[in-house]
Amino acid sequence: MHPIPTESDLRQKRFDFCPWLFKNGSTAEEKAAQVEYQALLGRVYGVTVGANCYLSPAAAIIGFPPQNTFKMGTNGFVAGGCYITDEVSLGNNCSLNPYVTIRGKFCGGDGIRIGAYACIVGFNHGYARIDVPIHEQMHTSKGVVMGDDVWVGAHATIIDGVAVGSHAILAAGAVVTKDVPDYAIVGGNPAKILRMRNMAEIAKPG
Repeated sequence: MHPIPTESDLRQKRFDFCPWLFKNGSTAEEKAAQVEYQALLGRVYGVTVGANCYLSPAAAIIGFPPQNTFKMGTNGFVAGGCYITDEVSLGNNCSLNPYVTIRGKFCGGDGIRIGAYACIVGFNHGYARIDVPIHEQMHTSKGVVMGDDVWVGAHATIIDGVAVGSHAILAAGAVVTKDVPDYAIVGGNPAKILRMRNMAEIAKPG
């Protein structure tokens, strides 16, 4: 039988899974605890974030300094259940919703919104040799690059080597295996361009 949660437990869970509420809904004590937690991540894993960020203690943010660590600009948040490792960098006003996974090399710009359960993997397993088990072969890593003002839908997957342009939208469940141009909306498996946001819609007859 699970113990009955306290009011403090419920408040923490609210911020873990609705982290956008933390900025205006937290107490001075809760804000101080978040600053202390960010400082701990900085000491242990080399994590650096700007002002007004919230990093859920229910997320796994694991760095390997000095090169491989997590960096985020101002006014961003990482929700509970996220799994972040290696060399991950995000700009200002970015949000990672619950259970996002980002691993390997990833460099993103400002204003990126990543939906729940999305997965970005900036490395790959080597598999060229068939006489050696895959887990014993060297990893490769080209990295994933993303521009500004990108919306990544829930359950989308982006594989190593992909570049996503600014102002793009990756539909929920998209499997992105090729570069995405600026302003494109892509969807499907493998993802294809559905339309361009910067082009006028063509009126259909009738």
